[in-house]
Amino acid sequence: MRTKQRVISTTLSLILTVAGFGCASTNPAAPGEGEPPAAEACFNVRDVLSFNALHDKYVYVRCRRGRHYLLTMENICLGLRNSLAVSVSNDFNRVCSQDRAMITYEGLGRTSRCPILWVERVEDREAAQVMVERRTKSQDSDPRE
Repeated sequence: MRTKQRVISTTLSLILTVAGFGCASTNPAAPGEGEPPAAEACFNVRDVLSFNALHDKYVYVRCRRGRHYLLTMENICLGLRNSLAVSVSNDFNRVCSQDRAMITYEGLGRTSRCPILWVERVEDREAAQVMVERRTKSQDSDPRE
């Protein structure tokens, strides 16, 4: 009887330990070089008030309760910056980093989709714009200069 209790106790401890690792927040790598690691952030799709594509890889999101986010796409999304309509979708209402949520946008005369890689909380649109400019400066500069 004691052996059975020990086996059950050990199994339960193992299950809880594994479940804890599965739920533990990982420290994701920073989307921009030379910046501190991005704090993991999430938002509810229903809380979104507006989107602004700041670049073909970055989208600023304004939500209810004064919350602001910068989304980093997995790849360059051609036409995103000049898109007319942007929406976000996920299997769940909540969108977090690396959960395979998608941005859908109307650009270049067609509807396109791009996976969201990172969700970062920012102070406001201006802070998001500064981050985007810093991250894209090296990409946008002319190598001949």
